[in-house]
Amino acid sequence: MKKLPKLSVIALSFVLILASGCKKENPVLLPVLTTNEVSSISFYSAISGGDIYSDGGSNIVARGVCWSSTATPTIAKNKTSDGGGVGSFTSSITGLSAETTYFVRAYATNSEGTAYGSAYQFKTSKAPAEITTVLIPAGTFIMGSPESEEESYFNEIQHEVTLSAFLMSKYEITNEQYAAFLNAKSIGSDGLYAAGAYPMQSVIYASSDSHDWGLHYSGSEWVPAAGYETSPVINVSWYGAAVFAAYVGGSLPTEAQWEYACRAGTSTPFSTGTCLTNLQANYDWNDPYGTCTNTETNPPGKPLQVGSYAANAYGLYDMHGNLWEWCSDWSGDYPTSAQTNPTGAADGTYRVIRGGGWNYCAGYCRSAFREGDYPSEGYYDLGFRVVFVP
Repeated sequence: MKKLPKLSVIALSFVLILASGCKKENPVLLPVLTTNEVSSISFYSAISGGDIYSDGGSNIVARGVCWSSTATPTIAKNKTSDGGGVGSFTSSITGLSAETTYFVRAYATNSEGTAYGSAYQFKTSKAPAEITTVLIPAGTFIMGSPESEEESYFNEIQHEVTLSAFLMSKYEITNEQYAAFLNAKSIGSDGLYAAGAYPMQSVIYASSDSHDWGLHYSGSEWVPAAGYETSPVINVSWYGAAVFAAYVGGSLPTEAQWEYACRAGTSTPFSTGTCLTNLQANYDWNDPYGTCTNTETNPPGKPLQVGSYAANAYGLYDMHGNLWEWCSDWSGDYPTSAQTNPTGAADGTYRVIRGGGWNYCAGYCRSAFREGDYPSEGYYDLGFRVVFVP
């Protein structure tokens, strides 16, 4: 090979230097991403998300999903904000309208602009009957009962509890409300909710002929027993109560929330004082509390329509009697020290139930009385209500 003259080598080097100095950097491109299929669709919410495969050569500064009733939603309207960076992410879509068709697609933004994944179409389900709530104010109270309280139990050790404000359903959840949920989720006669958090657990049991106050599976849907549409739902398991609460965007009350709401600022055995009469609650009127008396000793012998008696000072109905109510907590011993927003034992065998029922004595309806049951069970004297974070 013929060698270049020394001058030519210098000239070639200079050309290469010039060329390298003029070399154009890789241009920034839009991100590359896909949209996740839509899941957990309720009457007002859904879950989607996306997967960002490439940032296009510039950091992802925003990502999430956007949605609208038109086929090509953009971030100009409804959107979530789910951080930055590449990879997969999950987005919670809320504030939707019932029985409405929507389109959703993932988005990602870098310095070049915003890119979108493909759009998915979905339709929200029919809403259950409206759940009316009342605001329970933040505060501190003494949970449990003093040893001097008649019929007080050893597991009601008093301790101070401070709670943040929350919303609670004014009434126990009704048959018509629960039936709307079951039918929206196409839950069959076996009561199994395959797409729910507990797919192997029955959420509801059909009402029996001897206690026909609940729900029946008729044809292809659940329907309330005639005349009991606005009576509280019965035969619902803890799993069923929990998935319904999640479906409407809430949760079951903690045991502390339940007692605080039941007491409504009182420290007496009942929110009604030291007695609970036949004019104040649905329970076994043949067995009043302590030395209290009733003017009627022939109780209804079944759950009554919600709101049949006066509300407590917080505006809540049927916190004493009518039905036992599921709480979120595992049943366990109380702590002895002050607590803030406690959630109960970490695990256990039973889930807490509170409030007493139509077929129990007044003492079991006390604000502090604690009981528990297997979460898979459902009975004709057991229901629930829900809470929401304001």
